[in-house]
Amino acid sequence: MKIYQDLGTILISGPARSGKSEWAENIIKYSKKDIVYQATHINNNEDESWIKRIRKHRERRPSEWKLIESADITKVISGLNSNNSLLIDSLGGVIAEYINFSSRNWQIYSDTIIDSLSKFNGLVVIVAEETGWGVSPTTKVGNIFRDRLGKLTQDIEHISKDSWLVFRGRAINLKSNSVSINSND
Repeated sequence: MKIYQDLGTILISGPARSGKSEWAENIIKYSKKDIVYQATHINNNEDESWIKRIRKHRERRPSEWKLIESADITKVISGLNSNNSLLIDSLGGVIAEYINFSSRNWQIYSDTIIDSLSKFNGLVVIVAEETGWGVSPTTKVGNIFRDRLGKLTQDIEHISKDSWLVFRGRAINLKSNSVSINSND
């Protein structure tokens, strides 16, 4: 297991039920700083399978980790200091919370997220869902969600010191096992 210094951004992505949250928890648990866990999805008390999934995440997390339930990444980061490491689970909750933003307002907020992550003086581990690997959404809102998540994940990739793809319970380090298609990298 690679142990990270408590500085920089690490991106972890993968499809549903791949193990990405568990891998993120495994990475951040070695931090020597106080760990803050940001849960971005709003709790849906009517979906029993979602409640079970949330319960499983809670039971797996150490009790000393501070939990913040908020989709606002920039607000959470602004409330932290250099004594904290942050795990954000996940970008999908952020996209869903701000899905009604106009394209312009979304771009402004997305840029603010990247700026906040770049300036934070600590370790940030971010979980992101991979979408668009299969059937394209048939709704406008589904396409907006997919496109915004894909773009934000790619923007975070550019500022990350490491990037992992978790697939079928296996983690692949994309920074050391891939070639960027972007000529600016």
